[in-house]
Amino acid sequence: MLQTIIYSLILIACLLLMFFKPISKYTLSSRYIDYGIGTVVLIILFIVVIATYVSPAMIEEDLAKEPCGSATPQGVCYSLDHGLCQSLWQKARGDCQIEMSDLIKSRPTGLIGPGLNRCSARKMDKAIRYNRAKTESAYCKAYFKYIEEVNGH
Repeated sequence: MLQTIIYSLILIACLLLMFFKPISKYTLSSRYIDYGIGTVVLIILFIVVIATYVSPAMIEEDLAKEPCGSATPQGVCYSLDHGLCQSLWQKARGDCQIEMSDLIKSRPTGLIGPGLNRCSARKMDKAIRYNRAKTESAYCKAYFKYIEEVNGH
């Protein structure tokens, strides 16, 4: 709250500086000095606001979307420690890359990301099926159904 008040006061001061031009009036210099100082301070303020408010939220959203993040099926539908989940996902992904190596070699420009993710999810589920949690949620039910369909059940 205090940061918001300080940023608002800086913004108001910049706008007043650019509107009333006090520096150029008292120093009898060009009015563009006021515009320049006001613009530079506004740009710096804009960068600071972006770094303070926008960037942390974007980083948090990106981390939630990583495998085993809080917004992914691995993070929501399994009761695992985050580190263990990450290592299991990496192992499953490595196994799938080995399995799909012929496909990758034959079609190097093909889109393999969705297939690789599907294979990794299937292998991870096979390894930790008994650590499923929250199976009553619609999100997890749909995910497990998707895994089982891919698994051929």
